[in-house]
Amino acid sequence: MNTFTRKTLYAAVAGAATIGVASTARAVNVSADGLGQVLIYPYYTVKNNAAGQAYNTLMSVVNTTASTKAVKVRFREGRNSVEVLDFNVFLSPFDVWTAAITPGVGITGTTDFGAQIQTADKSCTIPSFPANGNGVQFRTLGLESGDNAAARTQEGYIEVFEMATMTGATAAKALHVNGTPACGITDAGAAADQAPPGGGIFGGLTIVNPAGGGAFSQAATALANFNPAAAYSTTGNLSPQYADAVP
Repeated sequence: MNTFTRKTLYAAVAGAATIGVASTARAVNVSADGLGQVLIYPYYTVKNNAAGQAYNTLMSVVNTTASTKAVKVRFREGRNSVEVLDFNVFLSPFDVWTAAITPGVGITGTTDFGAQIQTADKSCTIPSFPANGNGVQFRTLGLESGDNAAARTQEGYIEVFEMATMTGATAAKALHVNGTPACGITDAGAAADQAPPGGGIFGGLTIVNPAGGGAFSQAATALANFNPAAAYSTTGNLSPQYADAVP
């Protein structure tokens, strides 16, 4: 499960650490306690083991604060760090959002199956996940069709960026009441209700093999003091990204 190049990921973490040393004014830094504004999950996979049994990757994002947060969740495939899926999640105070990355639908007559994400979590998202629990397939539009495009989504890494603290109607819609939020959040409403981010998120994942047994867990690397400005962005937008760090 170590077949892809992590150059981009390592450069991002190393660069953040260097900036933190170089500046004394709340520069972005790798968090010592695992809490921050940005989370980097180093590896997900749905590839098969030697016996042909597929791995699943279970991930979580945790809001440890009393504020409602809008976060961007982005998946990148492992070969060239091409984005294969992104969406926005609205975390109510002290909320935990969970999902599973599982094998997706294969191309008929081949073994070139990709990855998909499934969740039964009730936290609000844009876009919404299928109500029937079906998975959302990872995209292959940015990948070469002749280069195992679907299979390239089988492994990679995950980025989570806190974009803003939510206030007003958006925060009210994201709030869990008896376990279920009202939702109905729009991009326009979220942009109008955004306030500066405050950090305080952490996450982790567990890679399991349901058929073959075995599991191991990873904590996400957290970057603190990433950017003090609210920066809500719609699904498909390239921002937030590492270049948005301030200072």
